[in-house]
Amino acid sequence: MRQLIEEYDHDDLQRCWTWVYLAELVGVDLTKDEYRAIHENGAPYDDDVGGSAYVDGRGGIELAAIGAEREADARRSAQEIFQRMT
Repeated sequence: MRQLIEEYDHDDLQRCWTWVYLAELVGVDLTKDEYRAIHENGAPYDDDVGGSAYVDGRGGIELAAIGAEREADARRSAQEIFQRMT
C-alpha cells in the first residue's frame, strides 16, 4: 500500500488516504516512522558489541488532510476493499 501511495496514486489524495485506511484495517500504521539502529554492515545494532550506530528505515507517510466527506468516502472504500479481501 505504501508503494501504491508513493509510486502510483500520489496525485490522488483521496485514493492515498484509502490505502492508509486499508493498511489500518490489516494492522499496519503507514503514518508511523520505522527507524532502527544498525551497525555499519547493516546488522541490527547490539550495544554489547559497541561501536558506531547508524540509523536505517523510513519515515511514515505524510499526507495533506482531506475534508470530512472525502475522508468518509476513503474509509468506506477501504472497508469495501477489505471485505473483498476477507
